[in-house]
Amino acid sequence: MKGSYVLLIQLPEEQTVTIGSLQALHFPGGYYAYVGSAMSGFEARIRRHLRSNKKRHWHIDYLLEKASITGVILYETNDRAECTIAQALDHQFESVPGFGCSDCKCRSHLFFANEASQLVMVIVRIYIHGIAFATASTSLHKIAPARVFLTGAITNDPCPHCS
Repeated sequence: MKGSYVLLIQLPEEQTVTIGSLQALHFPGGYYAYVGSAMSGFEARIRRHLRSNKKRHWHIDYLLEKASITGVILYETNDRAECTIAQALDHQFESVPGFGCSDCKCRSHLFFANEASQLVMVIVRIYIHGIAFATASTSLHKIAPARVFLTGAITNDPCPHCS
């Protein structure tokens, strides 16, 4: 399986973390969603994120030294959907500017909420129902509905919050 994913992350208390070229950033305690892609396959990429002993390469590696992954949501697709998902989340949540997006034009790939359920509800709704939105500076972005893999469980049930 390959596609895009969202890491659900908990930072128990506020931290200042030095993130590679971004320098020292302040992170409030709470929950974060990090959007990434695994076009060569989910298994190796997610396994790397879950390892504690690794060479820091991506912005997320620095944050994960202080935070923990509480869940993973996978979006199985042959298309690159990472930026479309990140842009949709950017309309709904606070973001950390420049985080995780040094290879694209997105504002961020890391989003913050006080409660994990806020992030999960929006992400699952995007994945199950698909999204289509446009911004003032870009054309229409689309992502088709897909199966949701939430920490190993597969669900195709309608979203009870969207009915």
